[in-house]
Amino acid sequence: MSLLKISAAALLAASLSALPLGIAHAQSACTASPIYAGPPMRSAPEAVWQKDFHRPIDGELPADLRAALDGALDKMLSHVPAASVAVAIPAEGFWSATRGLARKEPPTPVFADQPFQVASTSKTFTAVVVLQLIEEKRLRLEDTIDKWFPDAPNARLITIEQLLRHTNGLVSFNALQSLGTAYRAPADIIALGTSQPPQFCPGTSWSYTNTGYAMLGVIVEKTEGMPLADVLAKRLLRPLSLTHTVMRKPGVELPVATGHAAGRPVEAPDQYATPYAAGALASTAGDLVRFWQALLSGKVLPDDTVHRMFTRMPAMLGPYAGGNSSYGMGVQLYDVPDGPGLMLGHSGGIEGFTTVVAYVPADDLYIAVSFNEKNVPAEAGLWALVRAVRAYRVVR
Repeated sequence: MSLLKISAAALLAASLSALPLGIAHAQSACTASPIYAGPPMRSAPEAVWQKDFHRPIDGELPADLRAALDGALDKMLSHVPAASVAVAIPAEGFWSATRGLARKEPPTPVFADQPFQVASTSKTFTAVVVLQLIEEKRLRLEDTIDKWFPDAPNARLITIEQLLRHTNGLVSFNALQSLGTAYRAPADIIALGTSQPPQFCPGTSWSYTNTGYAMLGVIVEKTEGMPLADVLAKRLLRPLSLTHTVMRKPGVELPVATGHAAGRPVEAPDQYATPYAAGALASTAGDLVRFWQALLSGKVLPDDTVHRMFTRMPAMLGPYAGGNSSYGMGVQLYDVPDGPGLMLGHSGGIEGFTTVVAYVPADDLYIAVSFNEKNVPAEAGLWALVRAVRAYRVVR
């Protein structure tokens, strides 16, 4: 199967998109004891947690496997300007590469470990920090948001857990044409989302909303007393040595690859800062893999909390219909029978970029791919790398 023919119905990025506003309706009878009537839920199978996630991913993968992965990357680069990719196999080793053109016009090669905008994969970082504060008893999952956002719709009913799970009913700010393309501060994007009638009563359904994750960022800042970027650096980036990951800020130049749409450069540096806690991170595939290995191995949260992130996960419907993906607390569970199979991870898309990071239980590997081309799903690159690993293992 070629890179571009991978089924969009099987693998669909969880981009910075929201459900259409047409499903909104009046909120006249919301209660603190909602009856869930949304998409069907599932949890990660218990067999997943039988894996030994504590095995290291240090060292290099075998030379023959690295060559096979390099070959898969070369084929990707006939479809995208550049790619940041990484594969880690526990107890076997790690491989990563960044190749191609950071910008096509004028042609500018990427450099080693050059960051890409990784969009909604940022949500897992935000969720982890929130859950750390809950472990420290500085927040509670059942806390309602009226303490921080008293004027938001249903503020006395929406909980932190519902923000994490996208079951709060708030409209996603990026679904509104009034968002524009210039930088908007967190207070502005939250005001945009909360100015709209909610889509449903809190806890009764599911809808992907970046407004909720922007709210989580503000809650973290108010709890920690410092900017979210500093909280992430203190709690995750420095302890895990994620040296190529940073939150985009308006007016601050970063050596990030240029995004493209249909091969043409996208001029939107400050626009990438707007998503804030919902998707403003720039990173590399290598850093994303290391972060996810730290998450699943219990380095940043207790094992039982990590398992809870993957429970009661509604199917991702709306623009995600057919994606075989369900959403938990800042994480996704994919099920792609004709491809990688079950995966634990998160996808992301923003103007000029697509990204995915996942652990694939069937192959016992971590994998991440980021493209600086909006029109080619990173999941296609993931599947190409998984196939390369499988082919290598057959002939080994």
